[in-house]
Amino acid sequence: MKANKICGILNLSENKEGMQPLTKNRPLAAMPFACRYRLIDFPLSNMTNAGINTIAMFLNENNRSLFDHIRSGKEWDLNTMYGGLFVFDERNADDFSQENYDNSLNFLTKSATEYVVIMGSKMICNLDLKSVLQHHKQQDADVTVVYKKITSSIEAGNHENLMTLDLTPGGKILANEEVGKEEQLPENSALSMEIYLLKQELLLKLLANYRETGRDFSLDAVMKQAVEHTKANGFEYTGYLRQIYSVNSYFDGNFDMLEDHNLSALFQENQKIHTKAKNEVPTFYAESSDIKDCLVANGCLLRGSAEHSLLFRNVVLGEGARVSHSMIMQGARVGEGARLEYVIADKKSVIAPGVELIGTPGNPIVVKKDEQIETSRGAEVG
Repeated sequence: MKANKICGILNLSENKEGMQPLTKNRPLAAMPFACRYRLIDFPLSNMTNAGINTIAMFLNENNRSLFDHIRSGKEWDLNTMYGGLFVFDERNADDFSQENYDNSLNFLTKSATEYVVIMGSKMICNLDLKSVLQHHKQQDADVTVVYKKITSSIEAGNHENLMTLDLTPGGKILANEEVGKEEQLPENSALSMEIYLLKQELLLKLLANYRETGRDFSLDAVMKQAVEHTKANGFEYTGYLRQIYSVNSYFDGNFDMLEDHNLSALFQENQKIHTKAKNEVPTFYAESSDIKDCLVANGCLLRGSAEHSLLFRNVVLGEGARVSHSMIMQGARVGEGARLEYVIADKKSVIAPGVELIGTPGNPIVVKKDEQIETSRGAEVG
């Protein structure tokens, strides 16, 4: 008998074009966040914190950095004899649609669980999936969709294509509507977080029905259709949420973490976010350093100044360097006397001594991974 066990599907075939050039050689899920985490840590932790120990990851691009981060899944207690992490890399499939369908079917059939939860990595949240399951049972729903009521409108161009839910006072979903990125999302809209919970048996039927239509298989499309044609209910999430779809949204999401209320809301003591453990020396603060209002990871060597910034692991800040409103990622080096404002310096990039990079809040300068910058520049206009 299946004792209300749940398996998880991480649907990581996510649009990352708005994140270029940061995602040139890595998937969205592998993007670093808040100095020591990656985006994949949030859905993985949400699942494993709820006792889910059988999880499938569906991937279709360059995933080396993701594999290096997750490895055996030890940090999430997924290196187990029962269940574990199953990775389906479909980049080289002759028929991607068929391969995706077959892999989904095989995983669900072999997982032998009663329920399935589906989520991606573009919605950063700390969600109690046990409460979602309890709500699902109480409402006797076919499908439960997690949503968040937005407290202020989101202007056109400030979001990716989104789904909103039209709900009854009791939480029943009447409609599932797409809001294009050129449309405004009104205040108090019920924003779908594209997190779904349903019975495994129902999902198998939905997959088979969708495949019979002859259309290319897409789990997103299957779930959109499921919400429209089954008894679907909403579960309201009230915690921190940030959708990552562009360089600016990624930049803003990281800087949210400099606000104590956002940091404590996302990284709760009773619902921890787990990540790959790295045993490194503490950060060294030289007498010449001046670090204010920053998040700083381990292993840094800081001789310059930084204000309202995020310094990831093993960052080197030269004497006289000045960094403000910037993200300096793992292993990046900022030379002596350099000045950075509104900059994202990717992993192992090097800023030469004396160089000035001056971006703007709405247009931060991006320094690519391993790139060496030897000339000053400002934000591109237009």
